[in-house]
Amino acid sequence: MDSINQSASGQSRSKDITKKRQNARFNEKFEGKLKEFFVEELKDIYFAEGEILKGLDKMEAAAISESLKESIRYHHSETEEQIERLKEVFELVGEEPSKKKCEAILGILKEGETMLEDTEEGSMVRDVAIIIACQKVEHYEIATYGSLAELARTLGLDEAADILEETLEEEKSTDVGLTELAVESVNEQAKEEGEESGNGGGSPFDPVEEQINDYNPASEHGDYREGDSDSEYPMHTGEELDEDFDEELDEDFDEELDEDFDEELDEEFDEELDEEEDDEAYK
Repeated sequence: MDSINQSASGQSRSKDITKKRQNARFNEKFEGKLKEFFVEELKDIYFAEGEILKGLDKMEAAAISESLKESIRYHHSETEEQIERLKEVFELVGEEPSKKKCEAILGILKEGETMLEDTEEGSMVRDVAIIIACQKVEHYEIATYGSLAELARTLGLDEAADILEETLEEEKSTDVGLTELAVESVNEQAKEEGEESGNGGGSPFDPVEEQINDYNPASEHGDYREGDSDSEYPMHTGEELDEDFDEELDEDFDEELDEDFDEELDEEFDEELDEEEDDEAYK
């Protein structure tokens, strides 16, 4: 009795699939080609998921935030289950699971590795980069699984479509979770980290100001020895330097006055000499 019921159920399902194919939005003669394309895209994402697993391992190892590590670990286990589901889809379409190299995911994963290289190890900025890199992967998967699920529906492969949509919802949930993690904690922590770094670890002095405060003209001489009172160029305080400068300025000013006074005396002497010569000539 059970075998009869199962047979009847199978026939009914076959009729439903046939009806859906007849109502599909493509000419029947192209159905074979569309299915071939569908299978090729399955191979593409099957390859991609294997590479994503490797990428998640690298991201988890590089992450600092424990909540981010936990999120990556959880999605790693989800991805393993998604790979098993893809095998089921291959079986439903009568194909052996096989991979086709996906240049798109390789490029996205490579970009993620570059982002790690461009950020400092052990910093929250690197966690920000990891979240962005992971979300780029998620968006690729969302687009792929959404398209494959719709194609499966079009081909009348409802069971395959249901499986693909289950994975699609997981990818969407992961993407939303990463956004919440970034907004609620990681981004702000990275910002605070940057502000602390910009303040020089709490130093009260600006780097340029410290250089000015530390400047000592005497230290520019080759035989200056700090702390040696017998040195040819001992350490001077700021007040001593000001006094030395004032003395030099006064000496320069006095020299200029002496020169002006000498010139005036010379002129007066020349005038007196000229007058005496004129008097003698008149006599």
